[in-house]
Amino acid sequence: MNTSTVSYTTNGAKPSKKKARYFFLVMAILFPVVAFLGFFPSAQMMNEGALEVHWITHVHSAVMTSWLLLYLTQTILSVTGNLKYHRRLGLLSVVLAVLVFLMMGVVSFNIIIVNHPPEGSFLFDFLFTSFYEMLAFALFFTWGMLFRKKDLSAHKRLLTLASIVLLDAAVDRIQLRQLFPSFGLTYPATNFIYADILYIPLFLYDLVTIKRIHRVTLIGTAIVFAFQIAVCTFYGSPSWHKFWYVQTKPLVKKVVEVALTDEQSTHLLGNYESKIGKIHIGRQNGKLYAQFDDGKKQEMGATSETELFLKLETMEFSFVTGPEGKVMSAEAKQIGRTYKMIKVDQP
Repeated sequence: MNTSTVSYTTNGAKPSKKKARYFFLVMAILFPVVAFLGFFPSAQMMNEGALEVHWITHVHSAVMTSWLLLYLTQTILSVTGNLKYHRRLGLLSVVLAVLVFLMMGVVSFNIIIVNHPPEGSFLFDFLFTSFYEMLAFALFFTWGMLFRKKDLSAHKRLLTLASIVLLDAAVDRIQLRQLFPSFGLTYPATNFIYADILYIPLFLYDLVTIKRIHRVTLIGTAIVFAFQIAVCTFYGSPSWHKFWYVQTKPLVKKVVEVALTDEQSTHLLGNYESKIGKIHIGRQNGKLYAQFDDGKKQEMGATSETELFLKLETMEFSFVTGPEGKVMSAEAKQIGRTYKMIKVDQP
């Protein structure tokens, strides 16, 4: 990575070295902070036993963290004038970039494989955002490396754009905790709105230092917006779901459903409270269903007398029963997260 603050631009425009000196260093410090804010709650959940993470996800996290730390290291070397070591780390950045690209793809498909989602699951939509991040990162990194010798101003902006793209997942987790207003928009548009705030400092930097928006900043953000519009347009596409469901089905463990009689399921029915809201489990026309916060009823299946699951989404329910079928404890599981459920309508 080359994030040199050498005063170099095209068309004769020269930024002020004094103004430009620490901008990319501040951005390099900001990126790990955003990642920490996004993923620290997940670390807390793992420590509390409320989140199980596949080992591949741990590798993915280590690779992403290494990228942000390498970007910070390269920026520090550039600001302090240690360009010799900066260039030596260039090869490492190439190797790490390849790992970043590969691990994003691996972890995205691994989530689908280990969670065996039904065709309508939102997990297939996550592939949209994953592919956007993969393609945008690969494009900006490759483009940036090609310009590392002939256009330093373009190079440092492109590497910054590549790093910002990787922070979409962190911003996503911050937004999912409903810390910011949605403005009436739905996911993933709400996530993109806040993720795109990270591009604003780059525009301000251009205006302050070269009195215009650098062509790379304009083209790069235009590419990002184009990808995001495509994701929002096709998000939830039944054709997309069906295609990837068929492709991944051979790799997914098959769920063996069993039929429960009214007598077998009666003790599980009722109202529950949890961190994800109120959950009502009932039976209608011989079929089990779950209803979240008085929303739409979702059909359920069973794998045993104490194990239920949603048929159209990735969520499983486990129950521990005591004497006379009384529910002693219950929990809902979704993508590694465990939510305790308390039954509120039993003696």
